[in-house]
Amino acid sequence: MNAESHLKRAKDIKKSIDLLKSNEGHTSSIVELVYGCSMHFISYGCEMRFGTHKDIHTGLQRFLRERDEEEIAIAFGRLETIRHGRWYGGKGNGETVSIVLKILNHIIRWANEN
Repeated sequence: MNAESHLKRAKDIKKSIDLLKSNEGHTSSIVELVYGCSMHFISYGCEMRFGTHKDIHTGLQRFLRERDEEEIAIAFGRLETIRHGRWYGGKGNGETVSIVLKILNHIIRWANEN
């Protein structure tokens, strides 16, 4: 996928997140969508900055760190941890949606700083 395709997909997924975020019953779905949306925004940001990106989550944090993008690597790692807890463990809803949306917004700002 090229940068513009990643950006388009990220924006499409973000629209779905915006539709679901007001309903507490969709926490796991929102977390999954935020995770995927973040990957597309990160791919877009990397492509714009470095002319390359990873299309899969495996090794993405290392890829970011190798390019001195520690802050985004940490943010994505946090999303992975939350996602794992929601998908496999069902760890409390509480502030989960708020937290993942803050992380997503941070990644979106980073992706658009080119």
